[in-house]
Amino acid sequence: MAQATFAANLVCPERALFEGRATAVSCRTSDGLITVMALHAELVADVVPGIVTIEGEQQTVSYVVHGGFLHVATSVGADAENADAPGTTVTILAGVAEPVSEIDLPRAEAAKAAAEAELAQLGSNPGDDEGSAAARRTALEGDLARAELRIATARV
Repeated sequence: MAQATFAANLVCPERALFEGRATAVSCRTSDGLITVMALHAELVADVVPGIVTIEGEQQTVSYVVHGGFLHVATSVGADAENADAPGTTVTILAGVAEPVSEIDLPRAEAAKAAAEAELAQLGSNPGDDEGSAAARRTALEGDLARAELRIATARV
């Protein structure tokens, strides 16, 4: 017997990475790992940096996501196969996301090295404005975290 499917979407500002049917969607939230299946309870949660896995009837695809939000909605008449049955829609909104298969390991390693080098130099100029240096440090720490996540994901 085939597993029930539901609508699944993974979108970021640049593009929709996935729009289709799924049998399960797994991701990490601040409360831990969650797997959503058909007829899951309605839910809104944060998505922490990590892997989002979308299982379909034929294949499983994985994406590295650098944070975002998960929304699970269930409504009557949402299932195209049976208009009277309840249907589930899972949407993940991510600020930055990419397919695991598209991670460029040498580029991620170069980005990590560049962020580390710039962090080491930050604040060494006595004329630097403290506010702008703090903002730059925050941005560089984000760049470093994204590079490290890409590297860890590509090496798995």
